[in-house]
Formats: sequence, C-alpha cells, structure tokens
Amino acid sequence: MASAEFTSSDFERIERETFVERLEWHAELPSTNDRVLEPNWSANADGPVLVLVDRQTAGRGRGANRWWSQTGALTFSLVLNTAERNLPMDRWPQVSLTTGLAICQAVEALLPEADIGLKWPNDVFLQSRKVCGILVEVPPGRAGQLVIGIGLNVNNSFADAPSEMREIATSLRDEAEQSFSLADVLVDVLQRIEREVLSIDSESSSLMQRFQQRCVLTGRTVELTVGEQSTVGVCHGIDADGAIVLWTGEQTERFYGGVVSRYE
Repeated sequence: MASAEFTSSDFERIERETFVERLEWHAELPSTNDRVLEPNWSANADGPVLVLVDRQTAGRGRGANRWWSQTGALTFSLVLNTAERNLPMDRWPQVSLTTGLAICQAVEALLPEADIGLKWPNDVFLQSRKVCGILVEVPPGRAGQLVIGIGLNVNNSFADAPSEMREIATSLRDEAEQSFSLADVLVDVLQRIEREVLSIDSESSSLMQRFQQRCVLTGRTVELTVGEQSTVGVCHGIDADGAIVLWTGEQTERFYGGVVSRYE
C-alpha cells in the first residue's frame, strides 16, 4: 500500500496496538461509509474492521449534510460486530455520542487548554467550531453490524476553504498552528473508542453526567427537524440514553434522532 499519509509500518502498528483486526486502505474514496455499505463488501474478519482513506471526496453527514474534506484530515469507518462487543441494540443510540466522547478526549490530550464539546447528536466542536463529524449506520442485510464513520480535521487547514466553512469549522492544525502525526492520532482515537464503546452498558449511569459536561447546546434555543416536523425548545442537555432534552415552553420532550437546523 502506497499511502501519502501513512506508511506500511503505520498500518502494522494500527493492527498491533488497537482492536482493529483488518485494515483496508484507499488513496481516495467518495465515502468510507458508502464503501462499507456496498452490497458486495465483505469484512473477512470477526473483529473490528477499519476502512481508511487519504482523501474523501463526498463524505456524508446526517440528513442532507456533506462533509468538506481535504488531504490531511483523518477519515475512516470502523465496522463493529455488536454481539462480539456485547453491545445490545437498545444501546446503539449511545454509540455516536460515546464515540464523540472518545474524540473529545483525544483532542483534549493534544490541546489541553482548548474548549472542546459535543454538539448533539454527532459532532465534536473545538473552539465553538466543528472539528469532527460522526455518522453511525446499520448495513442492510448484515444483522448485528454497526458502521461508525468519522471525519476528524487534523492537518487540513481551512484557510482555503469556502468562506461559509471557515466560519463553522476548524482543524487541529489551525488551532495549534502545527501538524500532527495522523498515525499517532488514529491509534489514540481507536484505543479511546474501544474503551468508550465497551463501557456503554457497564457505565451507563455515568454517561448522562459526561454527556451533560460536554454538551455545547445546553441552555440554547434549538430548532430540531425530524422528517418534515420542526420543534423549537431550550436544550436541557442529553440524557443517559443519548436523547436530546428540549423544553418547548409547555413540556419536556426527548428526541433520539433528527437534525439541529438552528441554535442560538
């Protein structure tokens, strides 16, 4: 494999130091999640499989959102066998947020003085701008599998990004004014994801407190769109099950899915 961002020894290290049992690398893909969701894609491994790409050209987010990415971003999908990971279906709604907690910890280790938080349901914010997007999907026809797609802005700079992107997104390089080893960051992120995902069931009682500590929407007025219906309310944080809690002025409502179309 001839990667511009990783060496063959990096690939060996990833399989040696993390829970990944097979690694599939590409120089360029439209989307790592789309690659995994192809009908003829096969994991060929019992444990977690990592699909890693140097450059993603058409990354997807929730709803109609798209993920703008350049070389230097860390972009990958992690395929989990939930039975092997002891992850029952009723805990799947927590996977995106617990993955977000792992990303927060990894970024915090590199930028300990920065403001880092979770924007429900699947973004990590750094200095009030998006640094990471997470997309969890269930492959059709593959019972018990979950795909966790992650795009983390590491060494890609937003100096040349479209103006509307510069206002809402950032990277580790832009904030730290230095580059980082993608292999080091990836290994750390994967190790933290393993710990967080494996602890969902055993530590569920503490998750709400941890979600609340990281939630960047708490106290803000949020417009949440679910299908064709919109709800506006004040965010009271995230509960232990991963639902956003909104006070609409009449009642408290909990939502497990949807797109935050506006907040202030």
